[in-house]
Amino acid sequence: MPEERENEAPAKKVTALLSISHDKDVDGIASAAIVWRYAKEKGLDFKAVLTDYGSFEQVFSYLSTQRDTLIIITDLGMDDTVINVVENGLKKAVAQGCRVVWLDHHHWSDNAIKMVLSLENKPVLKVNHDFCAAEITHKVLLPRDEVSTELARIAHDTDFNLREIEAATALTDAVSVIRFGAIDKKEDVTDSLYPLLTKLAENGMSGVWDTNARRFKDSLLDKQVEHYRKEKTKKMRKALAGHCDQIIHGKLVRVVEIPSGLTSTDMGTFASDLENLQSIDPELKVADLLLSLSQGGMLGFRRGNDGVLCNAAAKLFNGGGHPYAAGGEYGLYEDFQAVCDDIFVTLSKDTSWVTEP
Repeated sequence: MPEERENEAPAKKVTALLSISHDKDVDGIASAAIVWRYAKEKGLDFKAVLTDYGSFEQVFSYLSTQRDTLIIITDLGMDDTVINVVENGLKKAVAQGCRVVWLDHHHWSDNAIKMVLSLENKPVLKVNHDFCAAEITHKVLLPRDEVSTELARIAHDTDFNLREIEAATALTDAVSVIRFGAIDKKEDVTDSLYPLLTKLAENGMSGVWDTNARRFKDSLLDKQVEHYRKEKTKKMRKALAGHCDQIIHGKLVRVVEIPSGLTSTDMGTFASDLENLQSIDPELKVADLLLSLSQGGMLGFRRGNDGVLCNAAAKLFNGGGHPYAAGGEYGLYEDFQAVCDDIFVTLSKDTSWVTEP
């Protein structure tokens, strides 16, 4: 953490650390695990809240109860749609002796950046689109910690959709299994993910994964992941069979409706494999831009080549992210075909998401 500036009265010593991180993927969990290790090194009481964007109001309202706490937020972006909710919560916390550190890699609005940096008590904001959040958290907090290095490497493999590390891919599915299970049972997602988070924080991947056996050490979790993968494949094949395609600005754009229990990352990975597509329809090609529409009206953007920018496309739907992966929102709907037509019209009116003809 930064040193106190000369001739400046030192801030009141913090006694605890609250981690707020994304609950939806490995990057968020790994980031929280690194923050956990940092808290242990500094001798701070630790608590974590894992959340998604739809719960910002609840999470940041909770900050009004925090005193003399270091609040480290990871793998969560901010734009003008939530800035007031976030600002109110952070200002109350800072007024009660808290410090704020925000480490992220998503798209931020200028107003959101200015708001965080204007807080009292020397806030720290690091946003870098070239890394995943766990990598940024590792570099800022624990650059020489071996377990944190491993967690950052695992998160990078999943967040950049490289799929080169078997354990990382398995961990992605495990997070989905636990998270979807909690949602289905109406249980708290943080509580459900806490055991996994604890093991990763204490021992890294060796706490959950048997490298020699190539399986999870928790036999029940391993069986659940195996079942999830089978069901996931069936759902993705069915979803892709009902896709909508259109050529826009010379690019093949595909919209797919995904059922509950699937993520846009799952669909993006599956639909980028030509062999998978041709097992459904020999004429199917990999889309230049793939939009995954959830039943709740959320949109996931993945690209099939470098000629499109997912973050620019997502911005047209109140979203953002990376050039290769992003998220946005369409809203609740009834007619999938009507949604596809509307999406195609929106994309056709703008060329910012196309980098080459």
